[in-house]
This record gives sequence, structure tokens and C-alpha cells, in this order.
Amino acid sequence: MDPILVLVLIFLISLWLYHRWNHRHLFALAKKVGSSRLQMILGFGPILSSKTIIQKGLENAEKLGQDHLCYIGPYPQFVTGDPDTIKDILTSKLCVFKGDLTYTGLNHALGKGILTMQGSEWLQHRKLIDPAFKPSKLVEFLSIFNKKVKRIFEDMDKCHQMKNSYDILVYCREYTIDVTGETVLGKDFNETTEVNVKHYAQLITRNLKYISDISFKVFYHNNFILNLANLTIFKGARITSEFLANLIDKNIDYYSDGNQPTSQNVKTKDNLVIATVLEALKNDTIGRHLAISSMVHVFSAAFETNSSTMYFVMLMLAMHPEYQERAYAEVCEVFPENDDGEFELTYEHITQLSYLDMFIKETMRLFPTIPHFGRLVVGGDLRLSSGAVLPEGLELIINVYNVHHNKDVWGPHANIFNPDNFLPANMENRHPYAFIPFSKGIRFCLGMRYAEIVLRVTMAKIIKRYKFSTTAKLEDLEIHNHISIQLKEHPPLTIERRANSNKI
Repeated sequence: MDPILVLVLIFLISLWLYHRWNHRHLFALAKKVGSSRLQMILGFGPILSSKTIIQKGLENAEKLGQDHLCYIGPYPQFVTGDPDTIKDILTSKLCVFKGDLTYTGLNHALGKGILTMQGSEWLQHRKLIDPAFKPSKLVEFLSIFNKKVKRIFEDMDKCHQMKNSYDILVYCREYTIDVTGETVLGKDFNETTEVNVKHYAQLITRNLKYISDISFKVFYHNNFILNLANLTIFKGARITSEFLANLIDKNIDYYSDGNQPTSQNVKTKDNLVIATVLEALKNDTIGRHLAISSMVHVFSAAFETNSSTMYFVMLMLAMHPEYQERAYAEVCEVFPENDDGEFELTYEHITQLSYLDMFIKETMRLFPTIPHFGRLVVGGDLRLSSGAVLPEGLELIINVYNVHHNKDVWGPHANIFNPDNFLPANMENRHPYAFIPFSKGIRFCLGMRYAEIVLRVTMAKIIKRYKFSTTAKLEDLEIHNHISIQLKEHPPLTIERRANSNKI
């Protein structure tokens, strides 16, 4: 045999043996959970895109099981859509680190902050931010939420029939920027030239594409390629976060000088989200750069969660007229006056709108804003309740979309929209980690209650004022993942003012 060929064979065998030894813990895990034999041998898998990742996740779960091991390019991933496994991971102190692969885009677009911090640094920072979202402060925001809905009323009153519903998504984004600006910074963007809300909504949309490309296209995980891209094709993509950081920086100076909010809807700066950061800066428990980037994170997260969910709620109202009328009847029962949706909701009112609550939750089940998120095993191996062991250093993907569509959890009609899924009797015996639109466990979303309240206030008013309809069906929607869940195409949508309202 040719000596060169022998050397090549020896080299390849040595390389393969090294790979086997270096990944021995993964091979042991592969015997306990589903996996692709070919991917395990090669140490390489398909490179997914934002267009294919949700569908591929469903296919892998069907073929390999809800718990499975796979490769995305050269990166091994443990993926789960099983509520027991998700609980094991999200309640473990070994899994408080965010996954590198899934959060690379956020780090580059927004900088280090509350969404991407790790370990003890995250825990310390979380304690500083938590008071911003305590119940008493959220109740103070109710007056802002009530007043700000007038903005989206003005936009929607100009609409009647749309060839596609993208305009509604734009209105939702502009509205949530307006609301977030006032609750976080105490700024009424309609009364200042600092922010062009329409332009800023466009910038954020561009930023989502930037984050998505970096996260899902694995070649951008090479620092050289990413830095080159930032100087060329992504040159303008960070304008959004840089603009917001400058705005927050100015407001820190403004409030540090003893000034009060310019918005008439805010009584004192102490009621604002930024107040917690001002206090931390005053006590030297946080650096200025980190304070600014964390407010950028809070602003961005609030914006996308609320605008995306509002949009999908309106689509579901249009696609399910019988459920829409039930939600409308409930709102009319609580607010019987002929008020065009211009009533004032209190916290007590929100607790009375149980069907609206079920409707919003069912929308978030089928269309979770963040369909996947990542964790990293750090500090030791994690033994799951199933007996499988996740080795230290392994990246984990919590497939929210899959667990929300899991027929073993939600029944044979898991892909059908049905608010009754959230009737108390139906939820009683359901796994507590079967519904996780805001994550859960140790690193649950700190803005969860904020989002729940603003969504219910906004949608109660909109449902009282408008009726939605469309010719599109639920099965027509093609889902993509651009960090947040998006539609490939936006269906036509008709908006009518209700009979008890002034006609368009």
C-alpha cells in the first residue's frame, strides 16, 4: 500500500478517534435521547436559516423525539420541547447562563445587558432592575396605558380595508414605542422632536433582521467575519441601539440634575423604570455604560413582545369571529356605556376580563414572541429527571414553539386556536411548564406582568371599538423566526368601527 495513503488513513482515523473521545459525553447522551447517527459521526449538521428553523424543529421532534441531540453546523445542541425536561433546565442553578449561539446576535446588536448577562453578574443586576416592575409601580402605569391607546385609535381610524395586515403591525410597533418611552423614560414622544416614532419603528425592524442574521448564520460566529460584516453590510444596523443608548444617556443626565418627567401622564420620576438605574448609579452599584445598555435591553424587549402579541391577537380575532364576539360581549358587560372604547381600565377591571385573558394566552401559545431561547450548562453536569445527563458546556435550546404545539400536552388539536385551552378546569392538570411565553424558572422574564397588563388594557379598548375580519385561515400562515416570531406574508385584514362607535 502507498505509504502516503497509509499516513492519510492513520491521520483520519486518529482525527475520528480524537473526535469520539472529545465528545464521549455527547455520545453517551445520544444513547439516552434521540439523535441523528450521521450527525453524531460527522460532528456536523445543517446550517439553518430564520426561514427554516421553526419547521426543522418540528420535523426533528417528530423524527427524533421532543428531547434530542443535533448539530447546527459544527455546534452540538440539546433541544427540548418536553415540559418535564424544560422544568429541569429552567429551575437548575447549572443553567442560568444564556447560550452563546442563540444570544450572539443580541450581544452584538444591543451590547451586554440584563438579557445577555451571565452568572453572578446577571443575578446582581437583576436585583437592581426588579423593583422597576413591582406591582405597585405597574398600577401607576395604568393611567399611561389607558391614555396612550388613543394613538393607535388615530391610526386605525384611518384604515378600513388593507391588502395585507403589515400596516397593523407597524401601528402596533409605533404604539408600543410610545408607551415604552413614557413608562421607561417619562418621555411623551408625541411632544418632543427627540424621537420620530415612525422612523424609529423602521430602525428597530431593521435591527431584528441584523440580530437574526448573526444568530442563525453560523459563519457570523467567527469574529473576523462578523467584524468585517459590521464594517460593511451591517454598517448601519446598530444605529437603532446607538440612538436609543444616546437618548437614555441624556435622560440619565436630565434626571440626575433633579428634573422631573416632561410627560403630563407621569407624576414623578420615581414611578419610571429608569428610576431604578438612577438609584443604582447614585449608590455606585452599577457603572454608567452598563446602566445604559440594560435600559436599551428593557426598552427593546418590551417593544417586541407587546407589538408582536398585539398584532397576532388582532389576526386571531379576525380569523375566529365567534371567539371575537365572545370577547366583545365580555368587554361590553364590564363597560356597558357607548364609549367607543375610550373607557378607563383599573386593575380590578382587568381581573374581570377572564375570556380576554384566555384569548391572549391562546394567541401567545400558538405564536410565542420568542419561539426558542438558549441555556448553557455551567458548573457541572445536569442530570435530568429522565435519567439523561447533560454534560457541562453543552448548549441547550428550549423550543417554546414545540412545547406550545406538543400534542402530548395540548391534545390532538394542539395546532387549532381554542381559548378554552386556558379554562381553569383545563389548566388544572396541565404541566406548569407547558406554557412558557415569558420563559419560567430562575431567569423568567422580569417584564412579564408589565406586558400582561399593557396587552389587556390595549386589547380591551380595541375590541370595544373595532371589529376585525379576514379571508385568510390559520393554516395559511407561514411562520419564520427572526429572533421574534414573524410571518412570511401578512394576510388581508378588514377593520370596521363597531355599531356603537362613529363610522369610519
